[in-house]
Amino acid sequence: MKRTVAVVGLGHMGRSALDILLKQLPDTQFVALDRAEEAVKHAESLDPGRVTGRIADVSKGEVDLTGVDAVVNLTGPFFTGSDAVARAALAAGAAYVDICDDVEGTEAILALHDEAKKAGLPLITGAGLSPGVSNWMASRLLSEQPTTDGVQVVWLVHDGDPGGLAPLRHMLHMAVNPCPVWQDGAWAKSPGFVPATAASYAFPQSLGVIEAYDTAHPEPLTLSRHYPRLTYASCKGTLQPAWANAAFSTLGRIGFGYTDVTVDIDGTAVEPAEFLWKLLWARYNSKPAKQANSASGVLVQALKGKEVLDSLVITDAAAMSRTTGLGAAVAAVVLMEHGAEAGAWGPEALRWDIALPLYEEILVSLAGEGGRIARAQPISAA
Repeated sequence: MKRTVAVVGLGHMGRSALDILLKQLPDTQFVALDRAEEAVKHAESLDPGRVTGRIADVSKGEVDLTGVDAVVNLTGPFFTGSDAVARAALAAGAAYVDICDDVEGTEAILALHDEAKKAGLPLITGAGLSPGVSNWMASRLLSEQPTTDGVQVVWLVHDGDPGGLAPLRHMLHMAVNPCPVWQDGAWAKSPGFVPATAASYAFPQSLGVIEAYDTAHPEPLTLSRHYPRLTYASCKGTLQPAWANAAFSTLGRIGFGYTDVTVDIDGTAVEPAEFLWKLLWARYNSKPAKQANSASGVLVQALKGKEVLDSLVITDAAAMSRTTGLGAAVAAVVLMEHGAEAGAWGPEALRWDIALPLYEEILVSLAGEGGRIARAQPISAA
C-alpha cells in the first residue's frame, strides 16, 4: 500500500524538503500545498506522477489533510498560529513534522501532547536546522558525554537574499520576545540580540570566530523536557553580515516587532518594516566589497558547569533554506521509516543515531566534504 505525505508550504525551504523527500522516499506519493499557484505548479513539475498540487491558505484554516499518512509543515511564521496544520493532521490521523523555530509555536504544538497520545500519533516540532539538527547534535553529545549537565546551541546564518515577510516577521518577533534560558531548574528570560548576552565561538575556518547573542529559539524548551539531567540549556545566534543583528534589534524595539501595520502609498499597501529591511540590504548590496556568499551552520557544546566537555559543528556554504529543508526531510524520513512515540515532542523524540548520519550523508552529497560534522575548538562556554 502506497503512503502519502503532505508537504505544506512551498517556499525555498518547502521546495528543498520536497525535492529531497522525492529522492529518499521513492515509493511515496506527495500532496503539495501552498497559497501561491506558481509554487504549487513548480512542485507538481518535480515529478508529475507522484506530486499532486493543491492551493490552500493555512492562515485562513484551509487545510484538509484527509487521506495522508504524514504531514511536513514548512509554513511560517509559526507564532501567528500555524499549529492549525498540526490540528488538521490530528483530525486526519496523520503523523506530523514542522520546522517551527519560535517559542510560542513550539508551546502550541507541545500543548497538543495529550490529544496526540490519545490518537496514537507523533507530532514532532522544530525539525529544521536550528532547532532540529542542533537537537540531534545535542543528543549525540549527551550520549557520548554522560556527565554533561548543560547544552549551549549556537546558530549562524548568512543569506545574500533578505527574504520575504515570513522570515522578516519571525526575526523581528525574536528581537522583542524574551529568550528562554534553562538554569538550575528554573526559567530565566533574557533579551534577544543585545550585546550584553554576546559570546564568541569558533566555527570552521571559512567562517572563523563569530559573536553570537541570546535568541528566542525553542531548543532549551524541548531539550530540558527530554533530558531531565540538564541544569542548563541556552540558544544563541548570529546573522551575517554583522550589522543585521543590530538592525533587527533596533527595528524590533522601535515597534516593528509587535505589529504588521501597513500604509497606503498610491494605492499600494506597504509594510514599513519590509521596506526598511530591504532598503538596508539594497544599500549593503550596492557596495563593491560586500560579502556575496551564503552560509548556515550550527555549533553545539556539551557542558559540565562552565567547562566545555565537547563540541560539534556543521556548516553549509549555501542559503539556510537548504539546510532547514534538509532537516525537515530527514525528520520525515526517520518518522516514516522508524516511527516515534505518540505525543507531541521536539526533534529529540526521533532517533538521532539515524537522523544525524542521514543528514550528514545527504549534505555531503550536496555540498561536498565541507558538509561533514566536525569537532569544534571551544573559545567560550555559556
